[in-house]
Amino acid sequence: MTAKPHDYGRSRIDRERKTAFVSHDWAGTDSLTTTIVSTVAELSESDPTEVERLYDQIDPESLETLFAPTSGTAGRNIGQVSFQLDAYSITVHATGDIVVARPA
Repeated sequence: MTAKPHDYGRSRIDRERKTAFVSHDWAGTDSLTTTIVSTVAELSESDPTEVERLYDQIDPESLETLFAPTSGTAGRNIGQVSFQLDAYSITVHATGDIVVARPA
């Protein structure tokens, strides 16, 4: 799932407040890291290639492995990881929910 500037599903992006709540689609074709980077790019109104490299902050493979569904389709529902990326605070929940916020 790539972040869009409008509401869809359970996702909300508020450019004015520089915050986003995005639900990653584990069954989709985009990786968790793509969802994170595209959300930050949308909030900062920049191209995803201009966003700070994710692997400078956290190991993308480990992040994917930590939260990917187990046993095929069985999702995880416990745990979260927080880190900074391009002046945004990112929190990834085991459910696939991602909260992105720029501190005031």
